[in-house]
Amino acid sequence: MTKSYQKNKLLSACTSFQIGGPADWFCQAKKEKDLIEAIAFCRNKKIPFLIFGGGSNILFSDQGFRGMAIRMENKELRIKDGKVIAAAGASLNELVKLTAENSLTGLEFLAGIYGTVGGAIVGNAGAWQQNIGDKVKRVRILNKNNQFKWLNQEECQFAYRQSRFKKTKEIILEAEFELKKGNKKEIKEEIKENLAKRGGQPQEPSAGSIFINPKPNSAGDLIERCDLKSKRIGDAQISEKHANFIINLGGAKAADVLELIALAQKKVEEKFKITLQPEIIILDENGKQISY
Repeated sequence: MTKSYQKNKLLSACTSFQIGGPADWFCQAKKEKDLIEAIAFCRNKKIPFLIFGGGSNILFSDQGFRGMAIRMENKELRIKDGKVIAAAGASLNELVKLTAENSLTGLEFLAGIYGTVGGAIVGNAGAWQQNIGDKVKRVRILNKNNQFKWLNQEECQFAYRQSRFKKTKEIILEAEFELKKGNKKEIKEEIKENLAKRGGQPQEPSAGSIFINPKPNSAGDLIERCDLKSKRIGDAQISEKHANFIINLGGAKAADVLELIALAQKKVEEKFKITLQPEIIILDENGKQISY
C-alpha cells in the first residue's frame, strides 16, 4: 500500500500560490476508496493528515507538512433526475461548463474561479453577491467517526465566506445542486461576461483574494488607500492590479506573504480602525490553521 504514497512531495507544486515546503507523505485520492485507504493508513501509523483540493485558497508553510497531505482528485460530475452531483475534487469551471451545456442556470458566477467544489463549499466561495452555499441542496461527508452522512443546506451553516466545515473535522465527498432550467445561449453569454470581468485580475501565481471584504467596504480599496499597492517583501508583492491579491513573483516564501498580510492589516487598522480577516487558509507545518 505504501508504494502508492509519495514521500517529501513539494507542496508548492500543488497550489496556485506555488509556495510550500515538502510533505512527509503525499496521496492523490482519485477515487473515494483511495481517500478511505489513505486515512486508514494514517490512523494505523499514527500519521497526521490534511485534505485539500485544487490548492487555490491555501498557504502552506515553508517547512511543508509533517504528515500526509491528501489531495482530492475525484473529479466526477453527473446529472441525475435534474440534480447535479459533483465530487469534491471536481473543477468549478468543469461544473459550470456541464451545467451550461445542459441549460441549467445558477452557477454562472463561478466561471473563472480556480478551485474545486469541496474547497469552494468550505469557504462558501462566491462573487457579485452570489455564493455557492445558496445553490447547494445537500453535501455528503465523512465525519471523524468514519461515518458517511448527508447534510442539508441549513446544516452546512453557510455564511459570508464561512461554513461549518471550517470548524469541523468533516471531509466533504460530494455535493448536490438543484438548479433551474434556463436558456443555454443566455447562460453562456453570462459566463462569457463574467470571464471578461475576471480578465482584469492578476494573472501571476496567487491564492486569489487574500482578505474577506469587511462589508460594506472592499478590502482591496482599503489596502490601496494605504498606498500599499506594489509593496514587495522578498518575491511576494501586493498586486498593482488589485490590492487584495498578493502575487508570487517567482521565489516567494510563505514568510514573505505573512509579512505582507500583517503589514496590510496593521496599516488598515491604523487608518480606518477596520480589522482585515484573511480569506485564505494559512497552515503551519503541523497542519494547524494559523489565525492572523
